[in-house]
Amino acid sequence: MENTKLTADLIKKYHQDLVYNYSQYPTKDYWDYEFKDEQYKQSLNDWISKNKNEPIIFYVHTPFCEQLCYFCTCSKLITKNYDTVKDYLYNYLFKEIDLLFDFLDKKKIKLNVKEIYFGGGSPTYYKKEDFKKLVDKLKGKFDFSKLGDFTVEIDPRRVDEEKLLFYNDCGVNRLSFGVQEFDAEVQRRINREQPAELFHSILTKKVKEKYKTFNFDLLIGLPGQTNDSMEKTMDKLIKIRPPQVQPMLLAYKPWVAKAQIKMVKDGPLPDSFDRKQLFKIAADRLSKAGYVRAGFETYVLPNDPIDVAMKEKKAYYNSLGVQKGAATNFVSIGSSGQGSLGDEYYSQNFYSMNLYKKCLDEGKLPIYRGIKLSEDDKIRRYLMNEVRTYFKIKFEEIENVFKINFKEYFSKELLSLAEHVKDELVSISNESLIITELGKNFAPQIANVFDKYDPPSVTYNERLKRINKVAVHPS
Repeated sequence: MENTKLTADLIKKYHQDLVYNYSQYPTKDYWDYEFKDEQYKQSLNDWISKNKNEPIIFYVHTPFCEQLCYFCTCSKLITKNYDTVKDYLYNYLFKEIDLLFDFLDKKKIKLNVKEIYFGGGSPTYYKKEDFKKLVDKLKGKFDFSKLGDFTVEIDPRRVDEEKLLFYNDCGVNRLSFGVQEFDAEVQRRINREQPAELFHSILTKKVKEKYKTFNFDLLIGLPGQTNDSMEKTMDKLIKIRPPQVQPMLLAYKPWVAKAQIKMVKDGPLPDSFDRKQLFKIAADRLSKAGYVRAGFETYVLPNDPIDVAMKEKKAYYNSLGVQKGAATNFVSIGSSGQGSLGDEYYSQNFYSMNLYKKCLDEGKLPIYRGIKLSEDDKIRRYLMNEVRTYFKIKFEEIENVFKINFKEYFSKELLSLAEHVKDELVSISNESLIITELGKNFAPQIANVFDKYDPPSVTYNERLKRINKVAVHPS
């Protein structure tokens, strides 16, 4: 066993130009575009009738931002016309809420909502009176007294102490801040200028008394990032000491987010080796400051709710990062909102605002695509979460859940991991597969070995061909 350190040769050996984060499996490229309003309603009726007490996250997507951040791959619309935002809220989002709950009421189905998540775009775009009316609308549909977390994604440039305290008065008890980087030059190149001092002015003593936990998102691999800039960013972040930090690798997808090309006009992005080094700096600084790792891209303070969930094996990796509790089950509204019902169904609303509105005007839920998972999908989905969240696969556990012989079922995959074992990325025994500290740097690539649809043998050009084929579908 020769490789005990993260070397350039090792990174090059396992590098992939397109790496899936596996926040869902199968990946969206393989979902069914015939899965629409009726299929979605059937999935709700089928799953909830069998899982009445299962906790659910209710996700609300607001796609509007006032300013374009060049790095962003989220579904968003840039506008300074607030009437556009109000039209979306009152004439369409409210209509979707009514259509959804009218169907549920007709079927005598009650959603056991335990968490709410407002994402974007930026839900901080709403003026206070409109934000409150959205919350009041939802209060008329399910019981807020049963809620655990109520999270709002925060654009720190658009809030102050008063607004954050107002959110808390509305029931919000968790915040997720888009931080990305504190280096001024990096911020200029991504068109998002927000100095660290801004966070000191909004995360006041009163705010921290109301919000016992909040999250900072970081992006690794931004233009102009250097080892020095990352070290300084981490020093500033640790001084603020958010309970949760997600240092995520930048997804460079200019075919999805064309504005990303603007990031590289003054020079290239950090290469794959530099990205690994930047991530290591962030991880090392967080670990030395007392944070503990919770999955591939999450660090939390000891005894934070996510740390507790990890210890109790009740954490789950999804599009929001590592989450706890009801994170397996999503019911989502808003353009591009993505739903997940247990390990049986995925669904997603239209990205296109025109198609989203057209469906609602026709009295239909605006479903763009979805999928009913096969038994093999369920097994591999479970395994992906184990790899990304816990860095360990216990064969007996999966055998008991799915009634399979693990080594027989995954004989080809285990054989293909021989090089990973040789390079000390994984260790395999009769009982388990364990990803080493070194191997954690390659968790997505290791998960990819178990991907039936797009295994490592699928070339970059073949994956691009699939993406381009999917892109012809109206969204």
